[in-house]
Amino acid sequence: MQAGNVQKLISIFEQSFKRLDVQVSLERLEVLAVTIHRGMTAQARHFHTLEHVFAFVDSNEPIGILASLYHDIVYYQVDMGFAPHIWELISPYILHVDGDFCVSDKISADDHLANLTLDVFGLHPGQRLISMAVLNEFLSALVLNRQLGDLLSLKDILRMNLCIEATIPFRGSTPDGKNYFDLMEQRLPEIAARHGIDLSEDEVIDTLRIAVTFGNKDIENFAEADPGRFLDNTWKLLPESNAALRLPDVYSIGTYRQALQKMAVFFENLDPRAVFNQYRGVPSDQAYHQMLRYARTNIDVARDYLKLKILSMTVLEALAVATGGDAPVSLFMGDVPREGVSIKRLEYFLPEVEDAPWVDYSSVIYKLLESGRSNETSFDMKNSPLSLFLYKSLPPEKISNCMERSRLMFAGELSAHDFLMEIDRPVVRAIASASAMMVFTRRQGLLKYANLP
Repeated sequence: MQAGNVQKLISIFEQSFKRLDVQVSLERLEVLAVTIHRGMTAQARHFHTLEHVFAFVDSNEPIGILASLYHDIVYYQVDMGFAPHIWELISPYILHVDGDFCVSDKISADDHLANLTLDVFGLHPGQRLISMAVLNEFLSALVLNRQLGDLLSLKDILRMNLCIEATIPFRGSTPDGKNYFDLMEQRLPEIAARHGIDLSEDEVIDTLRIAVTFGNKDIENFAEADPGRFLDNTWKLLPESNAALRLPDVYSIGTYRQALQKMAVFFENLDPRAVFNQYRGVPSDQAYHQMLRYARTNIDVARDYLKLKILSMTVLEALAVATGGDAPVSLFMGDVPREGVSIKRLEYFLPEVEDAPWVDYSSVIYKLLESGRSNETSFDMKNSPLSLFLYKSLPPEKISNCMERSRLMFAGELSAHDFLMEIDRPVVRAIASASAMMVFTRRQGLLKYANLP
């Protein structure tokens, strides 16, 4: 019989403390477990959930396990604020000034745990926190400190703070090829000495090896061998960073298109070499280079996949704007299918497309569009029939041209009607005709495009 999540958290805490030879009362274990459970089960969370935390608990390393329980406990933009029980713990250390978060300038010099965390994160009292990643990880480390500081040694708290700080992603390397962990090797002895922590050279190296493993584990999805599974987790992040997508069948075409564009910009600017880190042989050269290869492949696939998804929403949005204005995706495409329920969908009215020389039926992109990502989400189907239709109907150069012209439409320099007139007429006619079957309130306007000469 499987234990519930709170009971599982209690067990994880208990086993980790035993490995550190620390005695903790049952009452205290319950309080700790409930704090994690409450913080990680917010309704808006789709990826940064307890399942993500439990993925870390696959070793006998108690430092990393305890750090994993807290590393995403604060996620301000997803939780849309701080839960009251979290705010109670972090409020002495953070200020909200003119729309920005700042480290409090009233942190006492006697607050050794808070000052230790400031040193690990390279922060100082009064400093503005312009990065949400730094804000979330810094405050998560402070929550750990407040809850575990009286139970564990300062050395162990330092190690756990380093693990949490290591999850600030995509920092890349310096011009001379040094990554964050190489630089921290130089800083860590000074931090330890400043706080009276006896940390030998071997312990410095061992601590940073734990941290680099932890940081890589947090984004291990980039090393998925299956791009479909990689995109699964990417799609879980969409409703976390776009609140409108948390209401299935309600969000508009334009809202969804903008969410996809934000994700596309992220992938376009992401250097695959900045995803994973290696420190003193951890991970091994073979494992590290394989991780980089998978990351590069997944990023390339995501870029191509998102381009087609964005184009399909762009054409649909242009039809919507040209016939009455932006509208819910579900109005034009139908509701997201539910198991056991037959739902009228746009794709049922699209024509079959003849084989084209540019279509590679064995490619990853084709399989993703036709069969879909590995799992459904609450706000979107896992396959993409409209995007597949465009992929089969338009050669790559025309898809690229449509994407270029769409930028003018979004900038207000090209009307929705003129944008549609620049796309191949058979494609516009087919999508407009299918849309007319779905949206009877706009049928007359859509049929004008369906009957274009």
